[in-house]
Amino acid sequence: MAKFAVGALVQLKTGGIRWMVASQIEPDSDHPKVWCKWDYGNYSVHNEHELRAATDDAPRVYKKLA
Repeated sequence: MAKFAVGALVQLKTGGIRWMVASQIEPDSDHPKVWCKWDYGNYSVHNEHELRAATDDAPRVYKKLA
């Protein structure tokens, strides 16, 4: 099972740059990989164990309390 859903924001465990998960790659070994999309449109492949979840700088409010 995938650790991150497609569309999730992720970053390297060391911090810094954030990516969006574009797709999952079927694992050939014990290390699943994901295609990550940069903000400027390029893609890169990373092992899932190198990444952690990242949050938006401005979380969206999905519904308002009355």
